[in-house]
Amino acid sequence: MERRRRGGQWSALDPELSKPMQDIVRLLRNLVDGSGLRLKGVQQRLLEQHREGPRPPSYDVLSRRLRGEGLQNNAWLINAIIEALAEPEHRNVLAEEVRQHLLDARAARASSRGQAPQESHQETESPELLEVLRENRELNKVTQRLERRLARKDRELLILREQLEAVSHRPATPRHAAGPLQAVRDVRGQVPGSDSPAVGSRPVPETDSVHSAPSSSPSDVLAVADALRDVRGFEAVTANALRDAFDAVLDGARTGRFDVATLGTTEKVYIATKIIHMLREAWGLPPGSGTGLTIGNRRVTLKVTLGRTWVIAPDDVGTVCLLVTADDQRSRWSLGLIRIEPEHLIREVSNRDRKRMLSAAGRRAALWIFQDAPLPENTLLHLPEDLRESVIASATSGGSSSSSSRIAGLFKLVQGRLINHTALRTIAMRQDAGRRVREAQNAVRREGILVLSSMGAGPEIARSLGLPEPRTGEWVSQRITRLRPGHAESPSVTLSGEEWTVAGPDDPVEAIPDLYAGR
Repeated sequence: MERRRRGGQWSALDPELSKPMQDIVRLLRNLVDGSGLRLKGVQQRLLEQHREGPRPPSYDVLSRRLRGEGLQNNAWLINAIIEALAEPEHRNVLAEEVRQHLLDARAARASSRGQAPQESHQETESPELLEVLRENRELNKVTQRLERRLARKDRELLILREQLEAVSHRPATPRHAAGPLQAVRDVRGQVPGSDSPAVGSRPVPETDSVHSAPSSSPSDVLAVADALRDVRGFEAVTANALRDAFDAVLDGARTGRFDVATLGTTEKVYIATKIIHMLREAWGLPPGSGTGLTIGNRRVTLKVTLGRTWVIAPDDVGTVCLLVTADDQRSRWSLGLIRIEPEHLIREVSNRDRKRMLSAAGRRAALWIFQDAPLPENTLLHLPEDLRESVIASATSGGSSSSSSRIAGLFKLVQGRLINHTALRTIAMRQDAGRRVREAQNAVRREGILVLSSMGAGPEIARSLGLPEPRTGEWVSQRITRLRPGHAESPSVTLSGEEWTVAGPDDPVEAIPDLYAGR
């Protein structure tokens, strides 16, 4: 009998649930029944075991999840309940069972999309996500209105200052004067707000230049910037740390997710925390649990956002803040430093803790070390939608039950484009997906598809064929054929004594040599 832990029977399952998700809900309910705990006790145990990371849901949300509402996008909670309630010797078996159910659920979802393409994307969104999107839209409207008002006041103030200087017979300050910071070189010897680009960034337009300097000395900001410059390969390690933070929270190997939009509200909040942890490690800073860092012997508060707005607490005023933003959709990230002053914040405060947002003037006052620097690509997210749907449908079809066959399907469908390790793990839904590549290479080799990695002659062969060169943790696949007179001046490479070139749609399918035989 299905019993609810709080006085009686379990409530009925969500009628919209697919069969695989119903099986997962029953598995979790059985664990709760077997534990002898009420739902309140289950929630308390989750809170005790997960003091860091995504915060376990409230009692009411947990109750809804155990009816199946929003559970498919909450693989973290499923695995957390297994870890908390299952016997140690049974956890791996249950986790594997859940993984297979999630694969089946993803296949069912892909199938339903194919049968009803006319359904709008909004109809498939969860109520929680729609509510968050509505709140974000309203917040953006308020922010834009306040920024326009502040910009108008800034212009009026500038006009009054120019008039006052004219009356006192002093030369008027140029409209785009940069203040005291203009005389200070940035971390690469360039002047902030000048025509020279910021370190590692695109050239900064005039509207983004520094209009006013913090009222205190900029020495702390420059000292922190110098210390960050000394981090070996600073741009690369920062970009990779941001990529790793996104991938860790998406957890594609266990959940099959690749898009931040599919995360629960708690997990989206956790991305910022994960970014802080990853950046500490990447920059060689001592571990910690808060947002405070010590860089260049200066205390710095790290502020992370996935949009364009940073929230500033009252205690942050007068301190140096390191501003970080990352956008997985655009594959871009930015990093800047600013000493927070009251004039850098919007003036209206409507929340109880008196936090305010950084204004447009504040963003202009920041010393941007990187702006719109490239973020390593999220392979699956940036595939054309029809191709991505084909990849997911192929990976979740009944004939692709093994990890190697799912990876082989990815290599067949996505050719001539770099595929990273995260995409492999997400499609295979296994952490050790890299070990299955060898089997997948053999499978597609018989169909004339060459798979190259960063090992051995892979990059050189890719370069000879005009393909992108794979780096560590990347692969590229391409169907090739023997070079014939009709291929004219096409790029080619010698494999096992024969010339091969990229195959066209009319070229025959030919098995290719095994480049890794004997290894």
